[in-house]
Amino acid sequence: MKLICSQKDLKNALLSVSRALPTKPQTPILNGIYFSARENILEMQATDFSIGIIAKIPAEIEVEGEIVINGKQITEYVSKVNGDIVTFEVADQSAIIKSAASQSTFATMEAEEFPKIQTQEYTHSFFIKNEVLKDLINRSLFACAGEKDTRPIFKGCSVTINENVITFVATDTHRLVIIGGEIEDTISEEIKIIVPASALRDIFGILNNTHDERGVKVDFSDKHIACTVNNIFVTCRLIDGAFPPHEKLIPESFNTSVSVDVEDFLSAMSHVEMASRETEYDTMICRFNDEGFELSASSFTTSQTVVDHLNAQIEGQPLNIAFKLGYVKDFLRFADKDSSVKISMNEPLSPAVFTLPDDTNITYVVTPIRTQ
Repeated sequence: MKLICSQKDLKNALLSVSRALPTKPQTPILNGIYFSARENILEMQATDFSIGIIAKIPAEIEVEGEIVINGKQITEYVSKVNGDIVTFEVADQSAIIKSAASQSTFATMEAEEFPKIQTQEYTHSFFIKNEVLKDLINRSLFACAGEKDTRPIFKGCSVTINENVITFVATDTHRLVIIGGEIEDTISEEIKIIVPASALRDIFGILNNTHDERGVKVDFSDKHIACTVNNIFVTCRLIDGAFPPHEKLIPESFNTSVSVDVEDFLSAMSHVEMASRETEYDTMICRFNDEGFELSASSFTTSQTVVDHLNAQIEGQPLNIAFKLGYVKDFLRFADKDSSVKISMNEPLSPAVFTLPDDTNITYVVTPIRTQ
C-alpha cells in the first residue's frame, strides 16, 4: 500500500475515527485503526463494537491495499507533524509515514482480523442542521446518568421525532432536561428511540470539527442509528427499553414562582459554593419570602456559613427549598448571562421547574434535597 494525501485531511479524519477506539479493548485488534486504499480514496475505520466510525479522504494512491495500525500512536503522530503533504507506505509488516521534515515507522496488524463496520438497513432518515443537533446534544447530555449507573436507559437520551419536531429528554432520576428543535424533513409518525450518551458525545465532538451546509443526515431503525456529516459516518446500537414518561413529572400549576437574573444567581452561587462543597450533597438553601431571595449554605465540617441576598420577582407563597448547587449551575451555564431564569415550585420536596423566558425550547426539572 502506498499513497500521498493531505496532512490536514488525514489529521482531521484520524481525530474523528479515533473517538471509537475502546479504552479497554476486548481484543488487541480493536486498538487499531483500519486503513483501506482503493480508487483514490483512503478509508479509515475504528470500533469498540458499540460504536463505529468511518472517515474517507481523497488520496493519490500508487498501490492499493489495506492494513491496521495502532490508532492512538498514528493519530498522535499525524496530529503533530508539519507539512501539507503526507506519504503513507506499507512494506514488510511496517507502515512508514513521512512528512516534509519527519517520518515515523509503525508496526502493523492484519486487516483480515479487523471487525469491519457493516452497513445496516434503516427504516427512517432525515436531515438536521449542524448547529441544531449540537445544541440538542450539548444541552441534554449533562443530565444523563453516569457510566457507573446500572440502568442502561438512563445512560442515553430519549429522542422523539414527530413531523418536523425533534425532542431530546435526559435524566439520571434526580434531574431531567427536555429540549426541542426542528429537523429539515417531516416524519409522518411519532417515533421514540434511546441513543447512548457515549455515542452522542462522539457525534458532538465530530460536529465541532466539521461542517456541512446540507446538515447532518440521520438514518435509524429500531436497533441502530447512523449520522453522516461530510466524509464522516458514525453508527451505533440503540438502547433497548422504554424511557419512563416524563410528562407526569411537570406539575400543571405552581404555588411559588421566582424570576432572578442569571448573572446575579451565578455570582451568588459562586459565593455559597465555598460552604456547599463541604456538605454531603453540595446543598444550597433557597428562601423565598416577602423580603426577597436569600441563598445560603452551611458546612458542619468547617463551621462556615455563607449567605447572599438577591433581587428577585417572587409570586405566590413563601417557600424554603434546598437544591444540589451543581445541578442548578449545570443548567444556568447554557443561559444568556444578561437574561433571567424562572423557578416554579410547590412544596419543599416536590420537583422544581427551571425555565428560560428567552428560550422556550428547554425545560429543566430538579428534585430538591431533604435537609432535615
